[in-house]
Formats: sequence, structure tokens, C-alpha cells
Amino acid sequence: MNNQLKALCELDQLIISQLELSEINAEEITQLVDNREQLLQNVLRLIDLYPDVKQSPEWCDAISRTQKLVELMQSETGRLGKTLHKYRHGAKSVQQYKKFL
Repeated sequence: MNNQLKALCELDQLIISQLELSEINAEEITQLVDNREQLLQNVLRLIDLYPDVKQSPEWCDAISRTQKLVELMQSETGRLGKTLHKYRHGAKSVQQYKKFL
């Protein structure tokens, strides 16, 4: 169980480091998040067998990291949405200018 929680921690660190890069690789993040989901499902099955793990510091850390990941992902999604909006606005402006050429 501790090995899986350790693996979850390492995967979380990889995801966080990817989200903090100036240029995000969406495919890599998607793959890491999919891997995390699979690993987390395994951990949750083990927790069903050993409920006392919910009291462990490793599990509490995993919950905290999950909250941080959700916040980071929401923040990045918002930032990328704003960038996309600016890009679309700029593209529309270029189309308007081309009408005069």
C-alpha cells in the first residue's frame, strides 16, 4: 500500500511540474492524469480492504495534493481560455483589416 501511495506522490509531482511549465504539453498531462486515475483506483480498492489507511499521513498528503492539482488544473484551464479568447479576437481583427486591403 505504501508503495502505491509513494507512486501516487511521484506521479502528482510530475503532473504539478508539467502544469507549472510556461508551455503546457496537453497530451503528456492527459496521459499522466489517466495514469493517476488508474493508480488512484487501485489505492481506493486497497483502502476498502484496509480502512485504517485513511488515517495515515501518506493518505492525508495524497488528499492535499489532489486538492492542489485540481486548483492548478482549474487555474490553467482559465488561463488558457483567456489566451484562446484573445487569439480569436485578434484573428477577427485581422479578418476585418484584410477587407480593406
